[in-house]
Amino acid sequence: MSASGIAPVSATYPSRGREHVQPMAPRPWLLLTALLLGVVLLSLAVGAVRVPPLALAGSLLEQVGLDVRHKLEPVQQAVLLSIRLPRVVLGILVGAVLATCGAALQALFRNPLVEPGLLGTSSGAALGAVAAIVMDVTLSAHLGSLRMLAVPGAAFLGALGATLLAQRLGGGGGRTETARILLAGVAVSAGAGAGIGLLTQMATDAQLRSITFWSWGSLGGASWDVVGAATGPLLVALAMLLREARTLNLLLLGEREAWHLGVDVERLKRRLILAAALGVGAAVSVTGVIGFVGLLVPALLRLALGPDHRRLLGASALLGASLLVGADLLARTASIPAELPVGALTSVLGVPVFIALLARRGAA
Repeated sequence: MSASGIAPVSATYPSRGREHVQPMAPRPWLLLTALLLGVVLLSLAVGAVRVPPLALAGSLLEQVGLDVRHKLEPVQQAVLLSIRLPRVVLGILVGAVLATCGAALQALFRNPLVEPGLLGTSSGAALGAVAAIVMDVTLSAHLGSLRMLAVPGAAFLGALGATLLAQRLGGGGGRTETARILLAGVAVSAGAGAGIGLLTQMATDAQLRSITFWSWGSLGGASWDVVGAATGPLLVALAMLLREARTLNLLLLGEREAWHLGVDVERLKRRLILAAALGVGAAVSVTGVIGFVGLLVPALLRLALGPDHRRLLGASALLGASLLVGADLLARTASIPAELPVGALTSVLGVPVFIALLARRGAA
């Protein structure tokens, strides 16, 4: 372990030198895709209003113009198309982006215990959202019909501002030092937490309930309008990360080695941090803070598939989507008619895995 607290490459990512890595065999891709399809169908069918599988399939086929025998009742149709389907689509996008951001940042910092929240992104988004909630009356007077965009807009700006501040503080001598960025992210998160605490003291009881539920994350606010607004930045961030698979593999050899192999390391760092800020900021702005997806998914897949990011990034997107949609299904069905915050469930899953990974590294 180095003085900065960041483990060297050899301790976390086994170097493979110039060895050629074969693409992932079809079986894992099929398993991950089948898992996602299964979770999606289960999430569409199960809930307070039951949707029979045959009628579910018939309703989806009917939307593309096919004549089917099994159809949903009007109430079931409304629940499926207006509530559950946009919720599932949003869960797929957010889960895929959070997991892929985690995989990319773990490669950038060469540490499997890194997640997007360590850059201050999530805390900055939370600070922006809480500020918008507390200043609801003032914002309503100025924004009028755009009032509904105040909380997600403030969350996105907070996420972007916090990440850029951490990157600025982490730069030294024209270089972006990964250890300093992590320390700056911790400082930014602490400052954002203090700001949230002060704003919470100013909030009313109704605002406190909104702040508490939003801070733990939820897909309950999903609608087609929300999905439409979030899809663009989420897909852009995902595309930016997936195209860096080869350069991330080279970066695992070390920054100097990657530079000798033709990688502009400084530009790569800036691209990855910008993509993470865009993706996590957009995700948090529509779902609230959902932790551990970016840590849990890539860490487990790295153990199963190895460090090749041509496999890892795509697999993380699939498994992250499955995890978040499955956690949301559990959140809304475990205590009907109440709904649990999905961020609390992902934390329940993530904390034991984090402890196990920490113990594994200590033993190594």
